[in-house]
Amino acid sequence: MSIWLQILIFGLTGFLIYVGVYVVVPKRTEQGHSEIVSFFGSLWLPVLLLTPTALLLYLYLEGGRFDLQSIMVRFRFLALTGSDWYWVVGGILVTVVADQLLAPLGKKIAQIKALSPPNYLPAPFNPLKPLKIPIIQFFDVKLPGNWKFLLIFIPLHLVAMFSEEVMWRGFLLPIQETMFGNFAWVINGLLWAWLVHAILKWHFIGMLPGMLVAPLVAQMTGSTWSAVIVHVVPNSILWILLFWGVLSKSTKGNQEPAGD
Repeated sequence: MSIWLQILIFGLTGFLIYVGVYVVVPKRTEQGHSEIVSFFGSLWLPVLLLTPTALLLYLYLEGGRFDLQSIMVRFRFLALTGSDWYWVVGGILVTVVADQLLAPLGKKIAQIKALSPPNYLPAPFNPLKPLKIPIIQFFDVKLPGNWKFLLIFIPLHLVAMFSEEVMWRGFLLPIQETMFGNFAWVINGLLWAWLVHAILKWHFIGMLPGMLVAPLVAQMTGSTWSAVIVHVVPNSILWILLFWGVLSKSTKGNQEPAGD
């Protein structure tokens, strides 16, 4: 597979997400549609399409066999060994710590109009809005007692992250290793950061450690599962914040309504 086709896959995914977040969501909310459904629909639909796309590329471009064992081996969903866990734990720590250390830089960059987040985006995604704990309102959804939202959101978020790893680390990283050798993780991480996550314009520097760590860990361990874990665990912090909000009984003054 040529590098240009790889760039097209990364870039098209990022383009669809960008148009969805910056164009589709504002238009749909103006028409009275749910803000949270519009946002995460725009964010996750292109990502959920990555798994069937990766499988089709494997079957028709590579002539792969359509059986579970062959797919697991080709996409490197291989068991982690004892030493692999050092990479996984280290990757999680680097991702979380770097994100916190670089957060002030993201906030400064977000103050530049051309690089600022859309106004409807709430904390903790929007660095220009204060994060008040517990979160009472997330986009247009009130959280206290809203277990149904949590039970829908977490599985969908988990599936979306897994789908990314199927394509980026499972399918494309092994190809990039044959092309770029020891530096494949750098190419993979930069394309993931600056094309797929182009929506996070204010975070284009702060996101780099986390975006580079996942492919590095996958390449060092030879297992896509390691990247799945490094991807999921730092993102699960959001689940904890939402869970805290659902447990909360208060409905006053803890969170500005999204879009204010």
